[in-house]
Amino acid sequence: KWVDKNSKSIQKASKTVWDYAEIALKEHKSAKLLSGMLEEAGFKVERGVSDMPSAFVAEYGKGKPIVAFLAEYDALPGLSQKVKTTIDPVVEGAGGHGCGHSLFGAGTIGGALALKEAMDKHKLKGTIRVYGTPAEEQVVAKVFMVRDGLFDDVDVCFDWHPSSKNRVSVLPSKALRSFEVTFFGRSAHASGAPWEGVSALDAVEAFETGVNLLREHMPTTGRIHYVVTQGGGAPNVIPAKASIWLYNRAKDWPEVMKIYSHVETIVKAADMMAWGEEYGDPKSGFKPAEINMLTGVYEYNHNHATAKVIHANLSLVGAPKYTKNEEKFARDLQEAFGVDVEGYHTEVAELNLDPPRESGGSTDVANISWTTPTASFGVSNWPQNIPAHSWASTAASGSEPGLKAMLNACKVLAFNAIDVMSDPSLIEPMKNEFANSRKKFDYIPPVGPEVKPGLPSHMREK
Repeated sequence: KWVDKNSKSIQKASKTVWDYAEIALKEHKSAKLLSGMLEEAGFKVERGVSDMPSAFVAEYGKGKPIVAFLAEYDALPGLSQKVKTTIDPVVEGAGGHGCGHSLFGAGTIGGALALKEAMDKHKLKGTIRVYGTPAEEQVVAKVFMVRDGLFDDVDVCFDWHPSSKNRVSVLPSKALRSFEVTFFGRSAHASGAPWEGVSALDAVEAFETGVNLLREHMPTTGRIHYVVTQGGGAPNVIPAKASIWLYNRAKDWPEVMKIYSHVETIVKAADMMAWGEEYGDPKSGFKPAEINMLTGVYEYNHNHATAKVIHANLSLVGAPKYTKNEEKFARDLQEAFGVDVEGYHTEVAELNLDPPRESGGSTDVANISWTTPTASFGVSNWPQNIPAHSWASTAASGSEPGLKAMLNACKVLAFNAIDVMSDPSLIEPMKNEFANSRKKFDYIPPVGPEVKPGLPSHMREK
């Protein structure tokens, strides 16, 4: 009832974040809006946690159980788009919410506020803690929050994400290591005296060749992909500095590190190829290549006992109901995007605890899942077959039906927490399952205390 009564304010917050469309670690207005809503309602808010100005932790209540909700609110670069069924950016090249984090953030706040109302009305014991986690698209915030111990006392974490389906997700995810390699050379005139120079870009290209040859010898579950973030300033200058940003993924963290050990060797080999006999000689201006570790995530440790609680509440709330005009919007969008025209998903999928063994994606929620029982669900904010990270998902995320579906997520989140606060015995099987998953696994934070939250060089503030 609280969600229905306050639906306009929750939807307004989501649309405002959608309008802001702030990209990774620059979500200052979005974080201020969402954390401010909680603070105004009586939550205690701590901002700037884990060295991230746009991160926050908000808490209400006292004692156990401590229930965690997650809020994301970063947009994607280059996905600006109006709420239309044809490509039409708001600002060409600007950010846009193609992953629906405008819905994610506001939906979580709505769920937390609804829960707070129930806690006050029914004298529920426990604590609700909302984590404002920026830069999810670069798998940043949760990695550092977990490393810094911010989830250590949490009893259960309920997560959600905008989707094209109404279902609990137990799909696997890949472990990932994100890092940037910078090579150094010596500048010279590229035509007048190229023999005087050492090309850092040559080192990048040699490194790429080595990485691509490595692919044949990697496990089939492994992945390496990259972009050159800095390749020099002009063709007539031998580049003295060049950088490449990589994602190294695999089925689990040990496999990631096995592949990464080969990559480290290739970095040194590429450096030697570029410098030749001058390699290691400081008199020549030699400077060794640098590897800047950015972030790392483990594979997801899905907790089935938690998933069952979520599924029960998702089934109770049901799938969103769409009007004829909203279904027309979905079908027009699907047709324009070139996918099967099936409208919105209008039922709750059965809970499948035996999903495919492999997935291509990665998430920083995975690190939380090795710290406390965690499970996730989605609701049909987007029409079926519309992929995330597209102009069409950006349009759907700002649309009336997308905002309507978000309200269902608010209710499911609140009901999940009400269940475990009303009956803490529900947490026991979650914790037992979690303990079993950790018996042969020693979780070590993938980033050390010396690593600060950050982005690759081309995405940093100039």
